[in-house]
Amino acid sequence: MNTKQIEELTGITRQNIRYYERQNLLEPVRDTQNAYRDYSEEDVRRLKLIKMLRMLDMPLKEIEQVLNGNVLLKEAIVRQQENLAKQQKQLQAALEVCTDIRKDKSERIDVDGYLDRMEQMAKGGGVFAGIVDDYKQVAQEESTRQISFYSEQPVNTAGALEQAVKMYAKEQHKKFRMERPGMYPEFTLDGILYTAARVLERDSESGEPRTRIVISRTEAGKGKKEEKRKRRAIFQVIYSIGVNIRRHRAKSILNAAISMMAVVVLVFYYGSLESTRRQFEELPEAIPVRASFMNATGELKNGLLVRPQVLDMVYASPYVWKIQETAELVGHIAAGGSGEDAEVQVVGVNCPEIVQEYGEEEVSWAEGWDWERFLGSEHVCIAGESFLEMQGADTGDYVSLSLEHYQPADLGVGLKRLALGFEEAEVVGILNDAEAAAMPEIILPLDAIKQLYQENGETYFASSLSFTVKDPMNLNALKQDLKEEGLSSVVPELTDTYMGSAVRIEDDVFIQAAIGMEKNITLLEAFLPFLLLIVILAGYLVPHLLLQGRRSEYAIMRALGTGKKRCTVIFFAEHILLAMAGGAVGAAIGIVFGTAGAVTAVMVWLLFLLFYTLGVAAAMWMFGKMSIAAVLSHRD
Repeated sequence: MNTKQIEELTGITRQNIRYYERQNLLEPVRDTQNAYRDYSEEDVRRLKLIKMLRMLDMPLKEIEQVLNGNVLLKEAIVRQQENLAKQQKQLQAALEVCTDIRKDKSERIDVDGYLDRMEQMAKGGGVFAGIVDDYKQVAQEESTRQISFYSEQPVNTAGALEQAVKMYAKEQHKKFRMERPGMYPEFTLDGILYTAARVLERDSESGEPRTRIVISRTEAGKGKKEEKRKRRAIFQVIYSIGVNIRRHRAKSILNAAISMMAVVVLVFYYGSLESTRRQFEELPEAIPVRASFMNATGELKNGLLVRPQVLDMVYASPYVWKIQETAELVGHIAAGGSGEDAEVQVVGVNCPEIVQEYGEEEVSWAEGWDWERFLGSEHVCIAGESFLEMQGADTGDYVSLSLEHYQPADLGVGLKRLALGFEEAEVVGILNDAEAAAMPEIILPLDAIKQLYQENGETYFASSLSFTVKDPMNLNALKQDLKEEGLSSVVPELTDTYMGSAVRIEDDVFIQAAIGMEKNITLLEAFLPFLLLIVILAGYLVPHLLLQGRRSEYAIMRALGTGKKRCTVIFFAEHILLAMAGGAVGAAIGIVFGTAGAVTAVMVWLLFLLFYTLGVAAAMWMFGKMSIAAVLSHRD
């Protein structure tokens, strides 16, 4: 059953049910999924029993004894009956006096007479509850202001002290809650705040050492008064700062203006530094470094023979990306009724950028085809428009090719052609080759050509290879890897061959730009200590000069009883607040003009305040060393 249902069954409000739970009179189970209370029939019976006993005015502690089985219900009822009878006798005396006073016909009530009578009745067992309850309340408050007890266990740690206080609270049936642990902990007993301390004593009889725990009630009102006093002092300081800024309006404006200009200069400086650093980081993208494989003399870039070991090294290198690779083949295709095969140039590519080098025209794709699908497929091709016109073919038709590949000649100088295999490829794209020079008639996916080499047991050589240096800052590491693989720079005087044994890295422009930017960054960073030193000097000189005209004001404040610390805080805060305001305006100007981003501007503003504060602190230290008596006597 939920709480609403239990309210309806017992007639007890939700708040009272929660209160009984806090007093450990009721402990319903909780749903494991949502932690909602789930009351049982036994819980309903306990609540009804609690309600019945409370209606008989039985105390909660007595009810807890009944529910826990420590006291039988009938025994508790008998005890409560006796208490009620006693209360009835006590109240009867008050009822009799009230009746007599109501029937009294006198215009002026005899207070002394009634008091004497009530005191006599009290001696006979009658109790007038109001005054007695007042005495009890006062006595209880006085008795609970300080409590002490002896601990049977050693109390050497904060945990042992807390455990001893918990044990005392349990024995006294008081609700304990720790507020601040430690060797002088703060805690509550039945909602009242206490603090505890341990006292080492010796037993008067045995002489053995023992620990006495002293629990003292904390004066909550004292803390509130102290807090209120501190808050009032803070408000007074704030008010004084505002009054001084308005009174010395011209000096305040000058202070804020100097701060604003200082932050503007710093923001422009930092903006330039960050912009240069950002350009330096983006330099590899702005000026990409390309590397191309060539023959030893540098005359050939295409039609090469690039060894498989070199290819493996390039693809495994962490310093390269955007690799462009081609494989040039010779294809034979039947030339109609002449009986002779026609040769066509076939090129395998691994990216569209290679095809774009032949011309700017886009490929006209068959429906559903694009570069991504083409490069990952087999038995497909892109054909030149002129070639298809000669063959009378179109997209969707198949082209049958007998392929040959290039290998090093036996003497290692020239090239030879060897049969590679037969390929039947579907035309999935058409390339306009009307105005392009040296355009291949057939373009195949490079992976498909490599697969053809593997199937025919032939060694694959790339015809061209180029890449972009991924991180030009590690260019030397890349050059070392190339050198270890037997590659070198282009040397025109060497013997001309078809082997791709040299690499040309186009890094001149990048290196020049990088060197120039590094010099600019170094120069800008060298100015930073001087700028910060200027800020510190400004933070010292500006307050120092502006405070010279306020020496009498400071001396009078001290003479009237204002403490040195408070005076220093007021004058110091004036300059810092003005610097903060002026610096914030300067940072905003930098953001508006696009010199720096918001994050950089805020960082510069905070950095300015840090170093400006150091200067102000030095100025205030010097200002506070003046003689108050000399200023008041006009001798300083």
